Amino acid sequence: MIVLGLGSGRTGTASLSHLISSQSGAICFHELNPTGVVFEGNPQPIINGIREFQAILDGGDRRLLSLDYARPASVKKYEELQAMAEVRIIGDIAYYYLRYVDDILAVNTGVRFVCIKRDREQTIDSWVVQAAIRRWPSLWLADRFKSLITRTPFYTSRNFWQAHDGTTYQLDPVWDKTLPNFEAASMREAIGKYWDYYYVEAERLAGLYPQHFRIFPIAVMSNRDGQAALLRFIGIGDEDMVLRDSFHMHKSGRTE
Repeated sequence: MIVLGLGSGRTGTASLSHLISSQSGAICFHELNPTGVVFEGNPQPIINGIREFQAILDGGDRRLLSLDYARPASVKKYEELQAMAEVRIIGDIAYYYLRYVDDILAVNTGVRFVCIKRDREQTIDSWVVQAAIRRWPSLWLADRFKSLITRTPFYTSRNFWQAHDGTTYQLDPVWDKTLPNFEAASMREAIGKYWDYYYVEAERLAGLYPQHFRIFPIAVMSNRDGQAALLRFIGIGDEDMVLRDSFHMHKSGRTE
């Protein structure tokens, strides 16, 4: 089975990856290769990844997998993959699969899509924190002073949801291209529009492909019954399930 996890981001996707990877013969990446992806318009990198996953499930060479070597977590999972005795389930979790669900199912009908949904305002708040550029106080002062001397921008945040020239927000060559842009009066408003857009499209896909695509509230990750329902959807029998009592927490106290 190939499993792809989705969600608007900041929705517990790292925990979802951990839950799937906990199953027997399973491995699940978290944002395996964002460098090669755009939010929409070019399905080829995504399709390549699906074909590579299927080849591994069919017993092919596990080394033949495209990944971003600049991401330590992807490299670590890749190394775990090489050491596995058997691969029965393989997948990846990333918000940017949303626009390619139709393309994926056109080449492989064995894929299951799990979409996690979190409260709109909580998602916006979490994204604002994630987009912020954090510095130690001494470095903040040094960078601020440098920007005044060199007359260059002093960035306090990135903005993945609005088109901009890098004057106010820091440009990000990897992540800017993986999210859509919206006309809005503020970044916070743009994130809200993104959330609205994401789950309208997710509902469309869930209605179109009910056997392949399902939306789960984030609360399912915090209880065993919810985890069981999710695992059952991707094809794991009750007798084979490995459920989790808790997940890794960020130092801030937020669940991944």
